[in-house]
Amino acid sequence: MKQFHMFPPNFKDLPDIKHPENLSAKPFVNLRQEDYLSRMSQKHILYLQLPLLDNDTKSERENFPFAGAYLDHALCNSPESEFHSSSFSPSHWDELDTRHLVEALYETNCDIIACTLYLWNIERTQRIAALLKKMRPNLKIVAGGPETAKDHPLLFETASAFDAVVTGEGEMTFPALLNYWRTGTPADYDNLALRTSKGWKWGSLPAPSANLADAQPTEETIMHCVQNRPVVYLETVRGCPLTCSYCRYYQLHTGLRMLTTEQVMHRISRFRELGAKEIRFVDPTFNARPKFTEFLAAIAELNHDQQLSFFAEIRSDTLTKEQANLMRKANFTAVEVGVQSISAEVLKNVARPTRLSKIGKGIQFLCDAGVHVVLDIMYGLPGQDLDEVKRSLDWGLAFGGNVQVQCMQTLLLPGTVLRNDSNHWNLVHDSHPPYSIQQTDHLSPDDIRTIEILLDEHPNLPADPITPRFSSRRLARLFKEQHRIATYQLNKPVPGIGNRRALLIEGANLFSHLDEISNLIDRAIQAEPDGLWQFVLVPEREEPLDLIEKLVCVIRQHPPHMLDRFASASAFEVTVSRRLYVRTNPLISNAWKDAAEELLRESFG
Repeated sequence: MKQFHMFPPNFKDLPDIKHPENLSAKPFVNLRQEDYLSRMSQKHILYLQLPLLDNDTKSERENFPFAGAYLDHALCNSPESEFHSSSFSPSHWDELDTRHLVEALYETNCDIIACTLYLWNIERTQRIAALLKKMRPNLKIVAGGPETAKDHPLLFETASAFDAVVTGEGEMTFPALLNYWRTGTPADYDNLALRTSKGWKWGSLPAPSANLADAQPTEETIMHCVQNRPVVYLETVRGCPLTCSYCRYYQLHTGLRMLTTEQVMHRISRFRELGAKEIRFVDPTFNARPKFTEFLAAIAELNHDQQLSFFAEIRSDTLTKEQANLMRKANFTAVEVGVQSISAEVLKNVARPTRLSKIGKGIQFLCDAGVHVVLDIMYGLPGQDLDEVKRSLDWGLAFGGNVQVQCMQTLLLPGTVLRNDSNHWNLVHDSHPPYSIQQTDHLSPDDIRTIEILLDEHPNLPADPITPRFSSRRLARLFKEQHRIATYQLNKPVPGIGNRRALLIEGANLFSHLDEISNLIDRAIQAEPDGLWQFVLVPEREEPLDLIEKLVCVIRQHPPHMLDRFASASAFEVTVSRRLYVRTNPLISNAWKDAAEELLRESFG
């Protein structure tokens, strides 16, 4: 079994033995000379997946490098393993801002970076790639993941710093790409684009599909990637029986490939032994496999003591009462059910099955069994008007407390049929992530705002983390990394290293330092446009409210962050990625605090 280390080996230095917890294996300790030289001659690969950044300070952040684990397993089982070593970026890098992450990546001295792209990290990953290529022009960077597509609006720009882009499955393509970079042997697959001096060149041969059982990383590898978070992701089915036009998954995976029941039970059993607490099945339709009842019974028997909990996405229209009861017995604490709309016409427009009575019956089976259901409703689908969205929400909410309804804005993801047909349906959308629907022939911008107001005000429709107060003696949900800045320090470099920072600007007569505070905020956002910022004014006494109004203008002059492009922010014309707060004291009147609170809430939600 291959051993992993948390950092790529820097061949100039031995591992830091003062901090052995940083390495799961010490690659140069007690090595024979020929083995040491062999390590030095290998090209080193780093798997990089940037996290989703949000304002939630209560939940633990997850960034499981699932794709990297599969790619590394494919590498280990290919001839290229003789010529390449590899590692995963350590979890604490997830907290670094772009500048410090680039420095950390540069210092690893790795030769190849394999990036996994999602809509929430593509822009930042591109910036990091560009900075690294300026520092090390010979560094190779390959991008893959759900966000890659041949017609992507951002990936193939002239200034792109990627050397290769892989769409769809990468397990078979990745070793071939490494071999091409090493030997020059062509990797002529149609899911691989190579950047050449004449532009991007796609291969022509169909890329081979991976055998799902052979593609599975070892349980030890998965647990290593999990590190201190005992939530394990497990794929048992690849492919989807549905052909929804807003989703690209089914286009990338022909047919259904699945692990046998015995193979799944072996992996679950091994994860139990290794200390996993929760397994989340990443199958797009967990109950797509035949003999699903017997499959659930096997899981229930294996997990008879309910040591593990499970989560999966299912189709409720094919679910039986017996299967729902078995899911509860197996300890499926929650499942996700995509309904999207209760209109047969709307669902037909997006090529999704319409069996509403059976969908409802399956959901009720789960509720009766005591399995929590997350029910998905979408708005902005073709042919969907405001009344239909409200009817769909009412239908979902009628199931009661064991069903959590979440309403999601339609996103026109690159490569999807719906995006390609957007003109046919008169769909207006943002050209940058998250590619939000802005208008349809049935929903005006005012209708979208009405929906977002409904979601914001409804007690049973969860929204993004909300700030309880913007002006108060005690401010909830400030980021963990906080820096106090006195007025005499305003012109010093912006302190901190994290991608979520709170700067507490304190002192007397802050309004007289307006220009310096404005400059500090400008420098912070310009230096880290992908980071999240909380600028906290801590005045000794009441200040002119013009101070707040002018600083709001300073923040808003910067291009919007990806989070600000979601309808939950853009529909209200508020900024959620960079927020201004005021921490007050007993000397400040309630009237002033209320006025400040109103100004801040209007601007920052």
